[in-house]
Amino acid sequence: MAYLMLVLGLGYSAAWGMGLLFSAKSAGPKNTIVPGLGLVAFLGLSGVSASAAMTAMDTAQRLTTEAYMGLAYNQSLEDVEGRLGHAVVDPNRSSFDLTGKGIVVPSEISARLPSGENSADAIPAKMVLTIIGEAGKRNQRNTLGGKAANEGNGLSGLQIVLKENETEVTFTEGEEWTYENGDTPEAVAKKIGEAIDAHESWVAEGSTDLGPTKVIIESELDTNIGALGNKMEGWVATGANTSVKVGIVDNGSAQKFRGGMDSVTLKFWLEKEAVLDGNFSMTDRLVLVGFVDDKLRAVRQSGLDMDVEQRSIVQDGITDARIAEEEAIAAEKLDQAMKEQQEKEAEEK
Repeated sequence: MAYLMLVLGLGYSAAWGMGLLFSAKSAGPKNTIVPGLGLVAFLGLSGVSASAAMTAMDTAQRLTTEAYMGLAYNQSLEDVEGRLGHAVVDPNRSSFDLTGKGIVVPSEISARLPSGENSADAIPAKMVLTIIGEAGKRNQRNTLGGKAANEGNGLSGLQIVLKENETEVTFTEGEEWTYENGDTPEAVAKKIGEAIDAHESWVAEGSTDLGPTKVIIESELDTNIGALGNKMEGWVATGANTSVKVGIVDNGSAQKFRGGMDSVTLKFWLEKEAVLDGNFSMTDRLVLVGFVDDKLRAVRQSGLDMDVEQRSIVQDGITDARIAEEEAIAAEKLDQAMKEQQEKEAEEK
């Protein structure tokens, strides 16, 4: 309101100044205190308003239509702050009155956020190996310790293969870990967990209080943590293995890591109209940006001078970019599968 208050202040200052002048020149009793105080008060108001108006003129507006339309899919927080300035620190979402502004938090962001929170860390995907059976001597059938190639058991000579992107690691019984006659499922799970955990690319723990016969395996690579599917596979090798299960599968086939979720963050940019700036608008400007794995995935705004078409351009651009990325990933996976199939057929010949 600086410009309006400046105009009012100057107007009333002039009026009180005239009153003071007439009071001072009057022939009768002179009372200059009241008009003098009024003049001082409105001159002070004019000065404060002028200072605020100058500040508004010198402070560049960051939340503009042009800046908002420059937001794009996969931009980082640094990219967005380069356009919009610094985001609100420790925002209280309820204070923004999103409902009153007609803003709905995008579902791909809100679905991952705890109530009242604006961020959630990545949840690593996990693979669970379950050791089943009763302790037995090596090479006994239908107990732990049998040859991995025998369908009835499968620990002696067992290989556990973990693959992430182009990196493949094999953990072999007798080398990275060793089965001793009479080892229980709990003992086997602990040994396998320790062997896998010792590798730099993996985090594993076997025989926990919550899962005494299970080995929980997670990736330690930043590129894989959180991504659903995680571009990782794992399997037990060298024949069928009823002593070891990967999820619900115990035949040694490759299994995807599942259950991971990327980190999500909701950021807010706000410019309050405490004073009338260059566009003489009385509306606060708010921009909301949702990030998944530190990349822009959704935007919303309120108070910017935008028409329906301009809003559609931004939203449709983000959607189209996401679809194109998903199609490219799917095509890459298909090409890789066809390549592996061709290599397998060549080897069989």
